[in-house]
Amino acid sequence: MKSIIPGEDDKRCFICQKYGPEHVHHCLHGPYRWLADKYGLTVHLCVSCHMLLHDKGRYDRELEALAQEAFESKYSHEEFMQIFQKNWR
Repeated sequence: MKSIIPGEDDKRCFICQKYGPEHVHHCLHGPYRWLADKYGLTVHLCVSCHMLLHDKGRYDRELEALAQEAFESKYSHEEFMQIFQKNWR
C-alpha cells in the first residue's frame, strides 16, 4: 500500500530530504511490520538515515508516533488500539 504518512515522497529521504536511492522503512516494526505494510505506515529513507535509525534508534520514537497519528487521522484511535494494541503517542 502507498504510504499515508504526510510529507512522504518515494524519491527522497523523509528525514534529510536528500534525493537518491531510498530504502523503505516500516515505521512500526517487529510484529507490527506486516501491519505497517498493510496500512501504509512506511517512509523512504536514504542509506545514512536508515542506518542511524536502526543502529542508534535515532528518530524511531518520532516515526512511531507519526505513524499512529497518520493512521488515526484516516481511521480512529479506537481502531488503532484494537489493531496494534499499543500506544506510541
